[in-house]
Amino acid sequence: MQINAQTKIVGLIGDPIIHSLSPAMHNAAYRALALNYLYLPFHVTAVNLVAAISAVRALSFRGLNITVPHKEAVIPQLDLLDRSAKRCGAVNTIINNNGTLTGYNTDGEGFIDSLRENDFDPYGKKVVILGAGGSARAVAAALQEHGVAQIVLVNRTTRKAEQIAEALGAQNFRIFPLSSVPADALAGVKLVINALAVPFGREDGEWLLDLSAAAGALFYDLRYGKMPSDFLTYARELKSPGLDGLGMLLHQGVRAFRLLTGEEPPVEVMREALVKSTS
Repeated sequence: MQINAQTKIVGLIGDPIIHSLSPAMHNAAYRALALNYLYLPFHVTAVNLVAAISAVRALSFRGLNITVPHKEAVIPQLDLLDRSAKRCGAVNTIINNNGTLTGYNTDGEGFIDSLRENDFDPYGKKVVILGAGGSARAVAAALQEHGVAQIVLVNRTTRKAEQIAEALGAQNFRIFPLSSVPADALAGVKLVINALAVPFGREDGEWLLDLSAAAGALFYDLRYGKMPSDFLTYARELKSPGLDGLGMLLHQGVRAFRLLTGEEPPVEVMREALVKSTS
C-alpha cells in the first residue's frame, strides 16, 4: 500500500499498548482487500486522553479502537453512543463521521462469536466472571442478551460488580468478593471467564481463587499472548477445557473492521495474522 493524502488513518489507544496485536490483524486485512487504510498504535495515558480524542477530529482519523484503561473514561468525550456501548457502559471502537464521534462496543458480541465458533452456546447456562472492568462489563451485557441463566460476578471489591448488575438491570446476578466465593456459587457453572487485571497465580505458587467446584466447565481467559496463561494452566489441572482471548480479539476486530470500512472482513487473513504474531 502506498500512503498518500487519501489514506484513512485508524488508531488504537491504550496504556500500555506495546503488546497489542490489533495493528497486525487490521493492516493484514487492509492489504488483502487493497484498502487505502493504515492502522497505527498510540500510547495514550489518562492525562492525555482528552487531547487524543480531540486529535481524532482535528486530524480527520477514520476512527479509533480503545483498549485498557480508557474504555469507560472515553465516553464523555464522544458525541453519540451505539446501543452496545450504552448497555455495557464501555467503548472499544469510535467512528468519526465528519467530526461526529460515535462509540460502539464490539467486545461482547465478539466474545459470543468466539464461543459459538467453539460450539459453545451460552443460552441457559450459569456463568462466572472474574473481574469488573470494561471487558467484564461488555461480556456480561452480551451474555445477558444471549439468555444466560445466571451470572456470578467476582471482584476484589464488590462495588464495581454491583455497578455492572445495576447498569444491566438484571436480577440474575450473584456477587462475591474475590476473597470469599462459596463452593455452592460455583455449582453447575458451565463457563468461567477470567477478566482480572492481576495474575491468577500467586508468587507463592498458590492459585488466586479455588475454582475446583467448577471443574469441567469451559475456562476462558480474556488475556492472550506468547506467555502461557496461568489461568489456563489451572484449568488443565482441573481437567477442564480452556480458551484464551485470541478468539475474542479476532471477532471483536472483525466487527470493528465492518464499522470502520463498510467492507466484509477477510476473517481468515485476520486470524492468520494473529496466529503468526503469537507464534
